Formats: sequence, structure tokens, C-alpha cells
Amino acid sequence: MTNTDSWHEDERFWEAFRDAMFPDETFERAGEELDSVLALPGVDVDAGDAVLDLPCGPGRHSVALADRGFDVTGVDATVAYLDEARTRASDAGVADRTSFVDADMREFRRDGTFDLALNLFTSFGYFDDRADDERVAGNLHDSLAPGGTLVMDLASKETLARDFRARTWDEFEDGYVLEERTVTADWSWMENTWRLVVDGDVREFDVSHRLYSAYELTSLLERVGFEQVDAYGTLDGDPYDEDAERLLVVAQR
Repeated sequence: MTNTDSWHEDERFWEAFRDAMFPDETFERAGEELDSVLALPGVDVDAGDAVLDLPCGPGRHSVALADRGFDVTGVDATVAYLDEARTRASDAGVADRTSFVDADMREFRRDGTFDLALNLFTSFGYFDDRADDERVAGNLHDSLAPGGTLVMDLASKETLARDFRARTWDEFEDGYVLEERTVTADWSWMENTWRLVVDGDVREFDVSHRLYSAYELTSLLERVGFEQVDAYGTLDGDPYDEDAERLLVVAQR
């Protein structure tokens, strides 16, 4: 069993679950997902604009963005993912429009640089200290040029409560993942145990993250300086209501 105080800083976790989280079909869907993100109300960018993908993982959205003509900076703290992202960018012929940076999202900031920042795939709320989440949000705000836009995508408190399952099995090409979930701290925190089963070998990690409602997340973004913050319930920009599939937030600097 691997058990660390900061699971998100343990590269063994990200490398172990890479194939389960990023099977080939997720790369095939990346372009379609981006078409929806770029069509959300309030998102107004053109080819040649600067885009921040944080965290970028193995580059599935970064490479698709560069293929659409954007100048992309992908930031992640997992070296193996960054190496894969660079290889994918090179193979796609877009290496000249991509830059991949090894950095902690609590530390990365480039003041006034980006026209669009993306934080996708429930990649927010990892940190025990709530102030670190606010620091990340502040970094995203400050890294945007005036008039720039942030798009965040995560599983929200409301959707998780509606569809909560304490245990799930998911199959991928090489094996299975068992997730066991416990809600703690008055529905502000999710404790998870992830078990990866490949060829009879079992690896186990404890994974936890903060839960945000739409109101809590939009309020946080307003506190760090975003002028206009709107929530949507689907990638197609449907209202954030009882039928919401996920939480999409579009915030304007």
C-alpha cells in the first residue's frame, strides 16, 4: 500500500493510474471537448492567442489546442506526463506551439500572459489547506491578461451528492480500478481509496480532495478578483440546475 500525506505529489500514483485515467479514447475525445469549451458563453479567443492548460497531464488538451493554432503552455508536476505531452506534441507537428513546464500549480504564475486558462478534469481542490486553493485561483487570475477568461470543469458537491456511490468498479484495457468513497467534514471533503488491479497485482492509494458547490467556487473566484463568473451544467453550456452533469465555470478577468 502506498500512503502519503500528499498523494497528489506522489508521481507513483500518477504513473500507476495513467492508463486508467487517460485511455486512448480520452485523447480521441479531446478535440470534441475543446470545441464545446471554446463555444461556451464568454469564451472568445482566436488562433494565435496564448492558452494555459493547468494541469496539463499527458497533454491531451494541450496538443489539441495547439493543433487549432493556439500558443499553449502546459503545466504539470508529473515529469512522466510532461515527457509524454512533449512527445505527443512533436508527433502531431505542433511542438513549436507548445511549451511544457514542470511546476506546482500553487507556484506557477506568469502575470498578464494568457488569453485563456483551462483547469479541466476535476483538477482543483487537492490541498488540505483551503488557502492553497485560493492561491491557485489567484495565480490563474493574475496569469490572465486583462479581459482573459478562465474555464474550470469539475465534479461538484451537488452532482456528487445526487449521484453518490460509495463503491464503483471501472474496467480499462489492462485491468480494473476499484474506488471506495467517504464524504467527511460536513460534505466539504471526499476521502477515497483507489485500488488498481492489473494481472492480479493490486496497488492501493489514498486519494482525497475538497468538494465545491457552484456557489462556493464562484464566490472563491470572485474573491481573487474575477469580475464575471458564470456556472453551467454541461459542456454545451446548459444551465447549472438539477439536471447538471458537471460544473463548468467561466470567469472573466
